[in-house]
Amino acid sequence: MRTAKIISFCTLFVLLAPLQAQKKLFKGKPIEFGVTLGAANYMGDLSKSVAVQEFNPMGGLICRFNLSDWVTLRGNAVFGQISGDDKNYADVDAFRKQRNLNFKSNLVEFSGIVEWNFRGFGETQTANPHSPYLFGGLGVFKFNPKTLFKYMPTDPKGAALHGADLQKYDNQWIELQPLGTEGQETTKHNDRRRYALTQVSIPLGIGYKQQFNGLWAWGVELGVRKTFTDYLDDVSLDYVDNQIVGGNSGALAAALKDRGPELGYQNYDNGLGRGNSANKDWYMFLNFTITRKIVGGKTVCFQF
Repeated sequence: MRTAKIISFCTLFVLLAPLQAQKKLFKGKPIEFGVTLGAANYMGDLSKSVAVQEFNPMGGLICRFNLSDWVTLRGNAVFGQISGDDKNYADVDAFRKQRNLNFKSNLVEFSGIVEWNFRGFGETQTANPHSPYLFGGLGVFKFNPKTLFKYMPTDPKGAALHGADLQKYDNQWIELQPLGTEGQETTKHNDRRRYALTQVSIPLGIGYKQQFNGLWAWGVELGVRKTFTDYLDDVSLDYVDNQIVGGNSGALAAALKDRGPELGYQNYDNGLGRGNSANKDWYMFLNFTITRKIVGGKTVCFQF
């Protein structure tokens, strides 16, 4: 019996030895966590194109899960700032020069994104360690346009401009949405509601990423956000009479809905187009990413 057991053990060892020598390996799909840094910009009624002087910093956190070599799921939490100013085009556009509007707004965005890796993206430096990708998804963002108010008791021609009650707002960034600068929720325009400061966006873009060691990867991407609002810059419809805006929201609202008088121009006529409501506003990010594997991504052996 003892001899039989020894023979059986040796036979089993001989049969399993090749399997032990040729263990099957697989790669666990990793979860990556990292940061993104770059610049933000916008396109809307206060831009004719992407104004280079209006790039502002952005940054945030990202989390990636490589569902497969071809598909990556990603979550973003980012903060940035956008801005625009008619002065950027004052030399070539008489209307914008007279309109004289400006704004800035902080942005906070939370989004879920799907990346499609053109050539497959492996988790090691030896298996497709780099790939360009397209991405798309769904986001929720918060914004709040503000403008810088400069108190001017008289305009450049010496005519009375701002009342003394507005002096306390001098050199302050004023929130525009509560003022209803286009007559929102006034008696004459009660069909115009104040725009929501939390909105939905659709992220779209292209990028490139590369693994540079077993744990770390870097990338760069250009992404735009399609929005469903024309009020990132507080400009969309037409001019409303000073008495209507001022009667509803006060003298500060009347002063900020038409900034031409600050340059010595007359107020624009009631009903004249202030913006173009046919085109919604966009914002965009040009950013770098760096991520580190925090879960998965290890080579694991089957045990026998």
